[in-house]
Amino acid sequence: MSSEQTKLEQISKICRPQTGEDVPLVLFRAFRHFTADYVAQLLGKRATLVFQNGGRELGREAGKLLKQESLDDYLRAVIGFVRDMRMGILQPRELSDKAIILGLEECLTCAGMDSIGKRICHFETGFVAGIVESFLGNRVRAFESKCNANGEGICEVTVDLTNTMTHE
Repeated sequence: MSSEQTKLEQISKICRPQTGEDVPLVLFRAFRHFTADYVAQLLGKRATLVFQNGGRELGREAGKLLKQESLDDYLRAVIGFVRDMRMGILQPRELSDKAIILGLEECLTCAGMDSIGKRICHFETGFVAGIVESFLGNRVRAFESKCNANGEGICEVTVDLTNTMTHE
């Protein structure tokens, strides 16, 4: 990877002239869910950190590329990015000094799945944390407050802004 390119820019280079860029969602989910199961066998409960921190890094890189001065303009850019990448439909639910809550309709990981009784969208949670961190310049705590896979009808990420700390 060249030092001038971000990881996101590097992996965006695709050469599949016959098969194209798109893959069926079920193939992505199979990769994601089977990998999550395997990582959980290896790491136990800490496995979720692998996916959350991967999402956080993507969110930080995307945030740098989408950077805007105002929060409203930044959120519009992020919402467009999430839609264009077909991660889902990001919807701001609450923006305050204490928290940012974003809903994710049509979540890539779990929309349409039957309830499995747990929240599983750790990558998306990390992504939201990363985009917020990129805008604020501070590390934040984020958690999945609702999940389709938990029978809650939507994925939702809550970012706690009451205890931020400066990150590298």
